[in-house]
Amino acid sequence: MKNTLILSLCLLLFSCQQQPSTKALDVSVELDSTNTISLQIDSLTIQIGLDSLNAALYFERAELYLKNKSLSPGSNDLLQAVRLDSTNAFYWQQIGTLYYAMKNSRFAKNSWEECARLDSRNIECRLSLAEVYLAVGEFKKGQVKINEVLNFDSKNPEALYLSGNYALMEGDTVKAIKYIQASINQNQDFFKAYDLMGVLFSAKGDIVALDYFNAALRLRPGRFDVHYKVGMFYQNIGAYTEAILAYNRALTVNPEHKISLHNIAVVNVFLGEHKNALDVFSKALIIDDMYLEAYFGRGYTHELLGNITKSEADYRTALMLDPAYRPAMDGLLRIGK
Repeated sequence: MKNTLILSLCLLLFSCQQQPSTKALDVSVELDSTNTISLQIDSLTIQIGLDSLNAALYFERAELYLKNKSLSPGSNDLLQAVRLDSTNAFYWQQIGTLYYAMKNSRFAKNSWEECARLDSRNIECRLSLAEVYLAVGEFKKGQVKINEVLNFDSKNPEALYLSGNYALMEGDTVKAIKYIQASINQNQDFFKAYDLMGVLFSAKGDIVALDYFNAALRLRPGRFDVHYKVGMFYQNIGAYTEAILAYNRALTVNPEHKISLHNIAVVNVFLGEHKNALDVFSKALIIDDMYLEAYFGRGYTHELLGNITKSEADYRTALMLDPAYRPAMDGLLRIGK
């Protein structure tokens, strides 16, 4: 199972690379049957036997192994390609991607640094490094890599987007919005930029957030998390009917999204629909019987209805899950238990 997850990450990351001038790893599985791939691997194995110092052959076989969902031999071949041709920046780029998919960010960073050193104009390695540096809080190093990209591609949408993220980490929301909007101007299909702009404007209570969230949903209508964010926006401005509709859209995509259920229940409490709230809190607890906030919410709703025994039971269950959970403590004090 672990190898399957890692392989899925590898396939995703490799497939997201921009087309380089060098031949990229092609890991799409639709074009070749397993038998055909196995025959191609066998053919390359014979060629490697005759020319064991040919890095390109190892790289090509790595591609086929990954197509065939053989992670270990594929990664070994990719490493061998790097050993044999350590001046090939693209090999370093791809091995870095593989390391990152395998959750080895230190080796990924080192590989991408070598890629960047070897190729002064390699955009992908620099963008990957900028993301890693952002994740680990090395903002100055990351900004250097972004600036290197923007120096020879001032309209690169990913670099502009990352600049916005770095501005956010520095607490400069105005600057962040400027850069993220610039990334959208360069790429009208930039889903994560629309999504983030929606979050930023939502935090300000600005209704333009909905425009950005809707743009994101036009690109990826199956993203339940964006529907949820729309629901949160409506809930925060008191538009409860619209909030419930948005949460229900999230649940249509992902029926197991317990937080949407929880929030629908909370909105029902605000609307005075206490019996509906009890039903929805209970649905959330069917999905996750360790859901602390749902036990508290249901307990509070029982309290409002005067169901003191049931309220006490839910508050005590919440405290079993988290003995320091203050809302449940306060609830018990209110009902005099």
